[in-house]
Amino acid sequence: MGGRGSSSGLIGSGTGGRFGSMQYASPQPITPPQPQPMPIQTQPPSDDNTPVLSGAVPDLSTWSDDALAQAVIDSRTIQMPNMLSDVDDATQRFIYTIGANEKPLVLDDNAFDQFMADNNIGQSEILSRSVDDITYTNNDGTAIKMTADRVSRLLKYSRLNYIGGKYGGQLYGAGTYFAMNGGGNTGYGNTTINAVLNPATARVITDTQLRAAIPAFEQSHPKFAQATGGLRGSGFFTRGGNDNLSIYAMAMGYNVIKSSHNNYHNVIDRRAIVYRRDDR
Repeated sequence: MGGRGSSSGLIGSGTGGRFGSMQYASPQPITPPQPQPMPIQTQPPSDDNTPVLSGAVPDLSTWSDDALAQAVIDSRTIQMPNMLSDVDDATQRFIYTIGANEKPLVLDDNAFDQFMADNNIGQSEILSRSVDDITYTNNDGTAIKMTADRVSRLLKYSRLNYIGGKYGGQLYGAGTYFAMNGGGNTGYGNTTINAVLNPATARVITDTQLRAAIPAFEQSHPKFAQATGGLRGSGFFTRGGNDNLSIYAMAMGYNVIKSSHNNYHNVIDRRAIVYRRDDR
């Protein structure tokens, strides 16, 4: 379900191509406005009450220190559905709390190719995540078996944003890891899912830039820093729950963390990417 495209997880790994010059500007310290209303969901999700806040992650950069801190605090006790709580992960809780459940754009082959042409996206910029059949255990102890096809459909069509990185490493934060390799198999599974970054919605920052920006952000957002307990985890062998690098990225308005050293992209928010409908 995560790490560096591990076949044991629901999600896999990505470089920047032209996004390098467009999207990687180092963030500036943010002056927080007054607290914003919190889109908190406290009941078990259903088709009627699933929390979805349009543009949730980019909008976080406009939230006050008080509001961000309260979101972190609320995320610790919010009631989570089984499909999201197979591992008690801080980033998954935060994503669910703020309502970052917008679905990605999914296009058939022809429309996907046209989207790439219209946005000047080259073949080398296609993201890949390879998956296999998996079995995971719900928080009630029930074993759930999922085929690779179902995993693929979960990523693309589920009404809730299930992130990877809970079982494998979280070197670049918790999230859905893709390799930017031109669309080929990553070597971590038999079924490969293809996507590209959406220029209209992807807010990308490198892990190096993010770490460098965090001290200033903590100074301007002391209550948020206190609520998170400071930056934690983010090691290759982190196993969920403790890592919060992606929470910092989201609080600063970013939804993709790119490795500074290789082609991995950690996609935290599904609205940042466009999927190809047919898996290769």
